[in-house]
Amino acid sequence: MVKKLWYKRKPALLLTLGSAAGFLVGGAVAWSLLQQRPTLAGMPTGAEIIPQDAVMTVSFATDRGQWQQLRRFGTPETQAALDKNLAKLRDRLLIANGLNYQRDIQPWAGGQITTAFLMPPNPEAKGQKDKSIQPYDPAALAAGEQETVIVVPIADPAKAEQILARPRTLPKQDAVDRDYKGVRIREVHGQTQQAYAAAVLDNRFLVASSNSQAIEQVIDTFKGKPSVAQTPGYSQALSHIVATNPFMQIYVNVPAANTLTSNNLSQPVPPQILTPLRNNRGLAAAVSLESEGLRIQGVSWLAPNSKTRLKVSNEAERMPLLLPADALLSVTGGNFKQFWQNYTQQPSDATRQGFLNPDTLRQGLTNLTGLDFDKDLVPWMDGEFALSLISSPATSGAANSKAGAILLVQTNDRKAAEKALQRLDELMKTRYRFQVDETQVAGKPVKRWVSPFTALTLTHGWLDGNVAFLAIGPDLASTILPAPAQPLAENPLFKQTTSVDLKPNNGQFFMAFDRLSNAAETNLPLPVLPPENQAFLKAMRAIGMTTALQDGRTTRYDLHVLLRKGNTPGPLPSPASVEATPSLPQASPDASDSPQASPDAPDSESSDSVAPDSIPPAQ
Repeated sequence: MVKKLWYKRKPALLLTLGSAAGFLVGGAVAWSLLQQRPTLAGMPTGAEIIPQDAVMTVSFATDRGQWQQLRRFGTPETQAALDKNLAKLRDRLLIANGLNYQRDIQPWAGGQITTAFLMPPNPEAKGQKDKSIQPYDPAALAAGEQETVIVVPIADPAKAEQILARPRTLPKQDAVDRDYKGVRIREVHGQTQQAYAAAVLDNRFLVASSNSQAIEQVIDTFKGKPSVAQTPGYSQALSHIVATNPFMQIYVNVPAANTLTSNNLSQPVPPQILTPLRNNRGLAAAVSLESEGLRIQGVSWLAPNSKTRLKVSNEAERMPLLLPADALLSVTGGNFKQFWQNYTQQPSDATRQGFLNPDTLRQGLTNLTGLDFDKDLVPWMDGEFALSLISSPATSGAANSKAGAILLVQTNDRKAAEKALQRLDELMKTRYRFQVDETQVAGKPVKRWVSPFTALTLTHGWLDGNVAFLAIGPDLASTILPAPAQPLAENPLFKQTTSVDLKPNNGQFFMAFDRLSNAAETNLPLPVLPPENQAFLKAMRAIGMTTALQDGRTTRYDLHVLLRKGNTPGPLPSPASVEATPSLPQASPDASDSPQASPDAPDSESSDSVAPDSIPPAQ
């Protein structure tokens, strides 16, 4: 029976990986899942043996062709940064322990490897401590050090036994075996600390970790404790995602992730990302490599005890037809009133820490205009809506403002909308001394507000179909009046990045990086990013996301990231030159930093070293 391993793990550092996932089921279904073997269709490798309270799992394909395709994307700078990160992982996980991917792992490993981030084990609760391993220190939580386990499927047990029968240790390491619930755990120790521990489960999985207690958690799950695969709603959530050959799969246990980040002083995941999702039970996503970039299909589902119910309103269709094709950025939705109700019924602490704070918006609008956002505006904003950043027309003659914003809102109560706009006209004239005039744009009557010294121009009026608009910028109304000959819906980048699978949908997001980052075109006060972040942004051409509500508890996401294509990938930096190779500094770990991101496919069959090329051969 195969009982050896290959993995070394330093303190975990991958909590900043991104997300998406799920659907909720009732208590009866959850109980049923706990009583029977879960349906594993579409689930990542090892889901049935990873503890249910795991914070996150990230699974990567081992196919060499997919890794080569990933390394092909980007600019020379970002390609070099990715290659350096892969080489570092290769050196830390394999070379540091005298291991070689092609020789020791590739011959028997399956097509996908999973990293699971576990909640730290409690030695006292287990009734015993493993004296050979340091007990969990609560300070590690503040440092972002959750327990990490690698799960490698065994596709060829005979080959695995042949290769792993002889433990490989370096001169300063020694291996010690011990039994836990009938499973042998092999611990490899260095001079001052444990290097790694591993076990083989049922000749189906090799599991490895830097902490034996994490291995014990996996064995407990293998012996019958609840697993990630049994998470209520997880399998149902995955049924909404159709990804034939994903490069990566992600699962996030949102309650556990929120607990971890709330106790983490370094905040590896900004609260603006996770806190608004606090009501969700889970997120899941499948990342596929396409010819022009990445496609991320995601799904989220609400927690069983959540009082929140999402009103299904997939009615976002018209706005991309009303905006011009050269929009730099746009956000569209199906029903602003419903969106606002869905958002504000979340826990107050979640919305306060989110990107949009309802209380701040309400108070700010009241202070600025005297209007009550919930009473004077939201009730008539009951149709489709859009917010877009658009380049001002070249004929505007404005030297200091080359981009502006347009807000579109469709209403079923035009009388109430016109009443609110009239109050704003009067306020701008009396309180802020704006010049308020009636004029026409393309034969349509509009109201124009011009600030003292003509520093700011705003225009509001109506499009066909009871769509009110507010344009902020010189002559910006002329980009939507008359209706644009080429609308945003016909923009090639918009079409490539928005999903045709989610129809009807609840809204879309689009960002054209090429033009948005062009200061000469936008003249916007955009934040100055560190050089490494600027380089990564230059590798992206456009991003688009489409969302759709599946039911009152489930939301689907489809995200496309269009990337530039760089040079043909060559070998990774050799072990001796990794630190000397110039590349971009790394602000925070990402998906490419996963242990699975660096399985080696050396060009050499040397038994003692790993050749530079770390991308695994096709299975």
